[in-house]
This record gives sequence, C-alpha cells and structure tokens, in this order.
Amino acid sequence: MAELGADGFPPELVDQRIESALNKSKQWLLIGGPPCQAYSLVGRSRVGGINNGDNRVYLYKEYLRIIAQHQPTVFVMENVKGLLSAKINDEHIFEWILRDLRNPSSLFPKTNSYRYKIFSLSYTPSDYIDEFPSYKENSDYIIKSEKYGIPQRRHRVILLGIREDVSVSPHILKQKVNEVSLKDVIGDLPKIRSALNREFISYSIINNKKKRQYKQVKDSYKTWSSTINTYKDEICTFNGFVNTDCSFQLTTNEHGRGSEFIKYDTPSDENPLKDWFNDPRLNGVCNHESRAHLTQDLKRYLFSSMFTQKYKQFPRLHEYTKFCSELMPDHENANTGKFADRFRVQLPDQPATTVTSHISKDGHYFIHYDQAQCRSLTVREAARIQTFPDNYLFYGSRTAQFHQVGNAVPPYLASQIAIIVKDIFEANSLKTKNSVTKRTK
Repeated sequence: MAELGADGFPPELVDQRIESALNKSKQWLLIGGPPCQAYSLVGRSRVGGINNGDNRVYLYKEYLRIIAQHQPTVFVMENVKGLLSAKINDEHIFEWILRDLRNPSSLFPKTNSYRYKIFSLSYTPSDYIDEFPSYKENSDYIIKSEKYGIPQRRHRVILLGIREDVSVSPHILKQKVNEVSLKDVIGDLPKIRSALNREFISYSIINNKKKRQYKQVKDSYKTWSSTINTYKDEICTFNGFVNTDCSFQLTTNEHGRGSEFIKYDTPSDENPLKDWFNDPRLNGVCNHESRAHLTQDLKRYLFSSMFTQKYKQFPRLHEYTKFCSELMPDHENANTGKFADRFRVQLPDQPATTVTSHISKDGHYFIHYDQAQCRSLTVREAARIQTFPDNYLFYGSRTAQFHQVGNAVPPYLASQIAIIVKDIFEANSLKTKNSVTKRTK
C-alpha cells in the first residue's frame, strides 16, 4: 500500500514498486482516480467552493505521472460527477485533466512517451480528430449506474484511456432493458427491527453553553414495540393521514436487531441479481445488524416511511411542521432550508440514491421503506445496493464497514467494465500476433 503524494512515498519508491510488480511486462492496466472530496458537490458546498490551495485538487498529477513514466496499455480513471463543473479561476478542472491525460508527457517529459485516446464507456465518439475520439459534451463521460443493472442512481465520471499505439476501439456498456429497484435486491433479506439507545429530555445551560440532556433507554423488543406502536397511534391521528393504512404489524422478534450472521434463505429466485449475489455455501446473510437510534428519530423514521407509502415520496422537513411540530429535529440548521431532505426514505420501486461513506455517520438519508421495521439500512443492505456479492464479509467497526461499502465502485458495474478492458487486451494481442506473423513470412 502506498499513499501517492505523501512524504513517506516519494516517486522513486512508487516507481520501484510498480516496476517490481510489472516484471518488465509491456501489457498492463492501471485503475484508480484522484481523491474526490475536492470536486464533490457536497464537499464544495461545505467550504464555499474550491480552494486553489487545496492540494487534493492537483493530486490527479500523481496518477498522471505514473501514466507518463510507466505507460500502461489501458487505464481506467473514476471520479465524482462534480468534477465536470469544478472550476478554479473560471477554468474547468476537467478540461485540464482531460488535456493532460491525452498527453501525459506535456507535464512529465519522457523519451518516446505515448499519448492516450480517452473514451467514454457510455457513448460512442461523435467524431475522431487525428484518430483521437471526440465527444459533443463532457457529460458523455458520465456513467449512470441504474442504466446498467445497478439498483442505485450512482452517477460517476469514468474515463477509459488507451495508448495511442493500440489500434483497438472499445465497446461501450450495454444498457439493461429494466432498472433494478431497491426492493428487488433487499426485499428478500431477513426482517429486523431497529433498537433504542437514548431519549432526548431537555436542554440545560452548562458553562453558559446550551447542552442537550438525554436519558439512556434499555433496549428490548417489548420496549421497542410499545414505543413504536405508541408513535404509530399518534401519527395516524395527524391531519392528512386519514385513510392511511395503520393496520400493519411490527416486525416480530424472530431475528431481533439482526446479527453479523443470520441463517436465512437468500437471495430469492425473484431477485434479478440472484446469480450475482448468491454463494450457496453461505446459507445465510452477513453484516445485517441494525443501529440503535434516538427514540425521537425513530418517530421521524416511522412518520417518514408511512408518509412515503401514502404519498409515494418522502416528506421534506417543512412537511414535518405541517403535520406535527414535535417531529422537527432539534438542530440549529433545521429551518435554514439547506437540509430539507434530511430524513430520506428510500423508495422501494426505484433504484436507491447514491450510497456514500456518509451513511456511516447516520442513517437519516437511508431510511428503510418498510415502516414495520422502522430503521435505517444495514451494512448488508447498503452492500446489496452497491452490488457486493453476499460472500463479501466486511470487517471492523460498523462505521468502518459502511466506509468500505460507500467508497467502492459497484462490483457488478466494475465487472462489466472489466469485460470491455479484457476485450481490448485480447484484440490487441491478436493484432500484435498477426503483425509478427506477417513480418516473419
């Protein structure tokens, strides 16, 4: 493992490792991408834009240096969609990166250094200029994952670079006929409940500062079901909830809060990705354990999931006040309008929203659609949305597990890209072999 750009990993050490791994091989693939925090829309909104002094903006040059120095046959570079709109001094950063990737030696001169043809995996080139592909819009480089069988609206910029001496044009990803919905991939997992950990009591002033006061709540199925049933009865009296189905029964205690392993028959035959997820040796599901929540948050989760079932969309924060002022979260920024979708129920009949590492901090953006379970998504459910096969076991704390899931490229999408790359190498090997044969005749 090496951290590019860090003091402890100078270029000489990185080059030595790469050369040792390649063992003089001339045909190889480079996969990676610069850190996305500097380009992401969320990251930019937090700091008020892109800071020219943020070193992460220029870390793509570390990736570029490796391309220039070691000249891979093919490279695949991935980053967030926000990269396309990121600017410094009114210049689009993506234009810099695209220009430099096409000609790495412009920044890192090397004898006999190759240029690269940069392809989209979503669209065929609209034109070729001097045998190099050209596209109408930079957005043509975006891959919308839901179009390729991923149960998630994850939109990422993915560039495919092919060395100029490789005369092979890649295929593009083949779109699926139907999108895969959230319920398709997590609806066959064991039903589990959320848990209680504490309850907000009041504010108090300590050292001239406003402090929240909580009391601990002992978790049990009896306490949980009693609490949720009380909330359900209250919500069903709200104006606007007339004719709402309030007869649903809460999840039983059969699987409790879940576990790191539950013996269970999953994935089901109805799961469109069954063959991808399934490992017949498992006979169960891993990393499927719910979090413990503030009791007031569980009331918001229950309201949100019931609202979503009735109105086919999750409620915005202003609608919490409309139905019951007590539902509003007790945060200073609750009324600013910046976090109107703070409690987001994932819609069952659509692909989920993008799973990111932020899911590790709280589950408010990833509330389960099933009000009978009244909880946020588990690590395994997030992993199913990301299309990790069920035999991927995530280690460490739950926070670490969510980070591992959220920071990944969906494996099912990666597999489809890998097939395209494999075809490039095979076609190039065949052309090279035929060329050598002709020269020896």
